Amino acid sequence: MVVKMERTLSLLLGVSFLYLFASSLLIPIFPHLISASFEGDVANDSPETTQRYGTLSILKSSLDLLSLPLLGGLSDYLGRRGILMGCIFSILVQILLVYPPGVGLFGVNNYYSALILSRVLGGVSDGVLVMIFASLTDLCDGDAAKLPVYYGKVGMVFGLAFTLGPMTAATLYGKFNSIEYVLYLSTAGAGGACVICWFLPETLPASKRRVFGPKFYATGAFWLGLTPFDQIMYLTSSPLLVAYILTYFLHETSTAVYMSWILYFEWRFSWDITQVGMYISVVGIVVGAFQGLLLRPLTAKLKSIYPSTFEDKLIIWPALVSAVHFAIVGLVSSGWQMYPLLILTGIGSFMNPVMRGVVLRTQRPSKVGQVNAIFSTVGVLSTIGGNVMYPNILRASEEGRANAGAVNFVSAAVMVMSFGCAVRAVRRYRPRDLGGGGGEKFIEKGGETRREGAKITDEGTLTYNLRDNDGLDELRNAL
Repeated sequence: MVVKMERTLSLLLGVSFLYLFASSLLIPIFPHLISASFEGDVANDSPETTQRYGTLSILKSSLDLLSLPLLGGLSDYLGRRGILMGCIFSILVQILLVYPPGVGLFGVNNYYSALILSRVLGGVSDGVLVMIFASLTDLCDGDAAKLPVYYGKVGMVFGLAFTLGPMTAATLYGKFNSIEYVLYLSTAGAGGACVICWFLPETLPASKRRVFGPKFYATGAFWLGLTPFDQIMYLTSSPLLVAYILTYFLHETSTAVYMSWILYFEWRFSWDITQVGMYISVVGIVVGAFQGLLLRPLTAKLKSIYPSTFEDKLIIWPALVSAVHFAIVGLVSSGWQMYPLLILTGIGSFMNPVMRGVVLRTQRPSKVGQVNAIFSTVGVLSTIGGNVMYPNILRASEEGRANAGAVNFVSAAVMVMSFGCAVRAVRRYRPRDLGGGGGEKFIEKGGETRREGAKITDEGTLTYNLRDNDGLDELRNAL
């Protein structure tokens, strides 16, 4: 059993690496792909390129908002493997669509349409990480200690992929002065992920899946709880989810500024594609090292010092560090100054795997896909907000209507709000009280939450179940 689990974990991490590697190869060259969609000569850092960059990002994010709940929820009914395979194959098709004029299937006149088609396809099938996180949660099977460690392993793979991807893209572009070889390698990476998926076992057994009810056959997905509206209803039914998801939403809105950094560096520091690629690679090294190598020993050390609040600190303080980081970036005037700040990037990366692990360990197996989809849906909302806000702020800076570092100052302000929500969440729903396996009864009284082994009926005390909110139903019936 242990051998099978380790094999499955290795395959999942392999799929994650190749998917992220193939995707990260495209990050430094994406402005070049957009500039190729203009009939005349348009610079990669021009306002026109920035505008199209934002439009394509918003298009994909809007479709993600509709599709991710469907993909995550369906995996609770059908299993993870098939949906993961479909999403990976979609990545391969998307890469083939963005081959530039003269190399791919589209000419200059309709290449922008190809980019749009690629973003549409990506928007309806971008469920790879949702499936990866859901599969890892299945493997942990309620083990509270393993979950953040497994998520941290994905962070390490993320770091490795985002080290090799942009670095390789920059090297290939610098050697051949062409983006075609980058696209060839990205295609090979996505193809390799498809092959690994074929050997990946199913992680959600049939006995733990949700079952199609009679209403499904009459009305389809609207009775499956797979629409964005259903996700919102499920989210708002759990006070714990609301508290932590709001923190996550603000955190992701703040970090959405990273996507604008590609254009920001080219404009502010006059970096070329090689310099941008190298910096992103170093970011990958730092995030991978901190999440994959330092998170586990740091957790153990903090647990020995603060046995009841170590997870609180791993959620709260990284948010504050990230806020300081973004504020300093707004003041930086030379590109080399970005590198000493990378230690702050690493510390800030601790927040998400710990917080996500805290929340997911309270969910029943048949709800893991849905709750992972809620995280992803909220992340998409954050991305949409960021893609509307940050490119416009950056464009205002480029045109002299705003401070040069304004985009980072706004990001820092949003992260301060995330820090405040994190403090509130961990004080009201303390991680030490949210045990592994889920389904325990908790009571909320006097602003505190604690685990209870039996049902509480004292007047003024709210009893609820973190998995299916039975206590909320009981309260409604009593009222």
